[in-house]
Amino acid sequence: MKKKCSCEKFDKGPGQLLIMLSLATFIVSAMVSLFKIEMYLAGTQWILVSILLAIYANTFFVSNCNCDKDKK
Repeated sequence: MKKKCSCEKFDKGPGQLLIMLSLATFIVSAMVSLFKIEMYLAGTQWILVSILLAIYANTFFVSNCNCDKDKK
């Protein structure tokens, strides 16, 4: 299991964007479910999209930690 990245050079860039998109799709899923708005997908499908974006962002954060490379 990898340690948490504590380096200050860590660039969040696209990972931060994916987290924001995940939050946006979660809000869309709530609107579709609560207000019965027709938006291409059902509310549960929007939740799945939100979860997939969050997982992808998490793997992006974990795989782009360059702390080990800088110490060598």
